[in-house]
Amino acid sequence: MRTLLAVSAAVLPGALRRFVHTRLLGYELAPTASIGHSIIDVDHLVMGERARIGHLVAMRGLEQVRLDEGAVVLMLVWVNAVRRSTGYFQGLEGRRPELLMGRHSLISVMHFVDACDLVELRDFAAIAGFGSIVQTHAVDMERMVQDASPVRIGEYSLVATRALLLPGAEVPPRSIVAAGSVVTRKLEGSYVFAGSPARAARPLSSDLPFFTRTHTEIA
Repeated sequence: MRTLLAVSAAVLPGALRRFVHTRLLGYELAPTASIGHSIIDVDHLVMGERARIGHLVAMRGLEQVRLDEGAVVLMLVWVNAVRRSTGYFQGLEGRRPELLMGRHSLISVMHFVDACDLVELRDFAAIAGFGSIVQTHAVDMERMVQDASPVRIGEYSLVATRALLLPGAEVPPRSIVAAGSVVTRKLEGSYVFAGSPARAARPLSSDLPFFTRTHTEIA
């Protein structure tokens, strides 16, 4: 029934769509939060003031999605997960199929996010450009099981076009992952990270305007 309601809401006009999301599905939307013509089939959704999910977004299988104040998912973004109740990840303690987006964080256009474990964008973090993949699960070849690890993107950091973030990847605060790069582990420091696997290419100044901005808009 929840899936049917979520799919139906995607084609309804604004007021009816909000009614289905808040009254029937129980999502918590601030008065200025909005959801476009999108399929949002998750257990628990919380959206702060001016948070926004645009058109043609699909979110399914997550136990929790939270967009803090001003966080935005633009359009043509697919966020997929597998609930713990399915038993698919046998023996994996602490797995959290969640998407958490801090204040004024951003996922732009045509990205794929595998949130079988936690995916977290902290305040002002951005998955920008087009065609990036965030992947939290993979096959453990030794144990012959599906394994999962969180992916985190630090404050004010930017992940550029067609980047790949693999299980356990962590992008440090005030850094940039260059287009086409592959992040396979926890990175450290304020750098442009580039390559496959991504390595520090050049240092960044912490006082760059991009790292000190107080709003999401870029002219």
